Amino acid sequence: MTVNPAAPPFSAPMRIALLISGTGVNGVAMHCLLLVQYLLSRGHRVLLLHRPGAWIADRPGLDGAEKFVTSFGRSPGELIRVTKRLNAFKPEVLHTHMSSAHTYGMLARILSRRPVVATAHSTSLQLHWWFNNRVIATSPDAEAHHIKVNRVSRRAMRMIPSFIDTRSFPVIGDDERSAAREALGLPQDAFVIGCVGDICERKRQIDVVRALANVLKTEPKARLLLVGGRFKEYFDELTKVVDELGVASQLITTGSRNDVPALLAAMDAFVLASRKESSPLAVLEAMSRGLPVIASDVGMLSDFVAENVTGHVVQVGDVDAISRHLIALAADPERRKAMGDAAQATARTKYDMSVLAPQTEAVLREAAAIKNRPWLGFAAELCGTSPS
Repeated sequence: MTVNPAAPPFSAPMRIALLISGTGVNGVAMHCLLLVQYLLSRGHRVLLLHRPGAWIADRPGLDGAEKFVTSFGRSPGELIRVTKRLNAFKPEVLHTHMSSAHTYGMLARILSRRPVVATAHSTSLQLHWWFNNRVIATSPDAEAHHIKVNRVSRRAMRMIPSFIDTRSFPVIGDDERSAAREALGLPQDAFVIGCVGDICERKRQIDVVRALANVLKTEPKARLLLVGGRFKEYFDELTKVVDELGVASQLITTGSRNDVPALLAAMDAFVLASRKESSPLAVLEAMSRGLPVIASDVGMLSDFVAENVTGHVVQVGDVDAISRHLIALAADPERRKAMGDAAQATARTKYDMSVLAPQTEAVLREAAAIKNRPWLGFAAELCGTSPS
C-alpha cells in the first residue's frame, strides 16, 4: 500500500493492538482492514485480535500484522490467555471495535495501565463506553448519544467519520457498466436503481421497492438491484410486497457479495432508505464510483450527500420523495452525471482514508501518551497476567 503524500510526517512507530469481534464482511470490518493497512504503511507494529474464521483475518495487505485468534469469551482461561498475548506484544494502546472487543478493552483498562480507544460504529447503552480513554464516534449523532446516554466525557470524545480507499472505487466507465449489466442480465438501456446493505428492517429496502413501483409508471425500463444478505423475516415481508405491487420481474437480489465495486458499476442511482445509520461506507463507495445518492436523513448521511448537488436527502419513510427524485434522475442523464461527478469529488477530497485515517492515528498517539492507574491491577497480579 502506498502512503498518500498528504499523510503526516513519520514519527516514532507505536505498538497498537486492534481488537475486532465481528466475523463477517461489513462496514466495521472494512474500516478495520483499511485502518490496519494504513497503520502498517506508517511503520507501526499492529497486533490484530479476531475471532476464528473472521473475514478480516486473511485479507490482502495484512502480512505485516501479527494476528491472534480469540473467541472473546468471558471465561477466566480465555481472558488470561488474551492478556498474556497482549503482555508479550506490549501494546502502547488498544483500539477496540464492536461489543465483545469493547468489553475486553474495558477489562484491560481496569486491570492494567494500558490506554484504550474504542470506535463507536453504532449507538448503544452499554457500560464499557465509560472506561475508555478516548471514544471515536463516526457521526455527530453518535457523538451526542455517547455523551448524553453513556456519560462519556466531552474531553474523551472525538468525531471521525468512516472512510474508504477511493482507489478501489473508481468512476464507472461505459464498458464496465455494459459488462456489469450483461453479467446481471440487466438491459443495457435500463434505469438501474441500486442499494447495498443487508436486507433488513433497519435498512428499509421495502421503501425502495415501493418507490420502484412508482417510478415504473413513468419509466418502464427501471430496475432495482438489491445487494446484501437476507434477514429471513424481513425478506419474506419484502417478497410479499414485491408480489403485491407486481414488480418481481424488475427486481434483482444478489445476496451477500464480495464484488461490490463491480455491482455498483451496473447502477445509475443509489438509494439508502435506512431508519438508523452512523457513517455507512456503502454510500461513500457509491459516491466514489460517481453515482448520485438518495439517502434518509440519519447519521452522517446529510453530511455525505449535499442536497441537489451530489443527490438528495429525504426523511425516513418518505417513499413519495424517493420516488419523485428517482423519476427526475431517470429523465435527466446529464443531471445524473453532474451529481455523480460532484459525488465522486466529495468522496475523494473529504472521506478518503488518506484524509481521515491520519486523524485516527493522531487519536491513538494521543491516547498512547496517557498513563492510567489500574483500578484492579492487584487482580492481574494474582492471575500472573499483569503487564511487564
